Amino acid sequence: MPSQIKVDEIKNVAGQYKIKTDTFEGQTTAGSITVQGEGSATTNLQQGLLKCWVEFDGTASGAAARDSFNLTSMTDNGTGNYLVTIANDMASADYLNISGSNGLHSVGNNSNKTASVCGFTVHGADHGGADANRVQVGIAGDLA
Repeated sequence: MPSQIKVDEIKNVAGQYKIKTDTFEGQTTAGSITVQGEGSATTNLQQGLLKCWVEFDGTASGAAARDSFNLTSMTDNGTGNYLVTIANDMASADYLNISGSNGLHSVGNNSNKTASVCGFTVHGADHGGADANRVQVGIAGDLA
């Protein structure tokens, strides 16, 4: 039987509650860490993380990313129409695409949504495609 350490508190050598580590692994399921959420609810740490995100200038030639995570490339398919390519694929096309821009609204384009790419369109007040200087996209769900 493996050794067990049972304690009421864990503190570092300076007496603080900060604990540094590079890896967390679930005890019964390696890819599952449950954390206390608000109130008495718990949540799964991996499920609650964005798996891909980008903030970019949609008015620039080629939709230039200012900052991103897990993104291979972006494609500007026309006025307000963009496609992001995810570096580490999602498990399926059944993930959440959260997108928005300054003063405009954005909607996902399911015809351009797969485990590896996410298409979406930014719309202006007239509901037509519109380029915006600040566009943000976040993707949440399961990685492959």
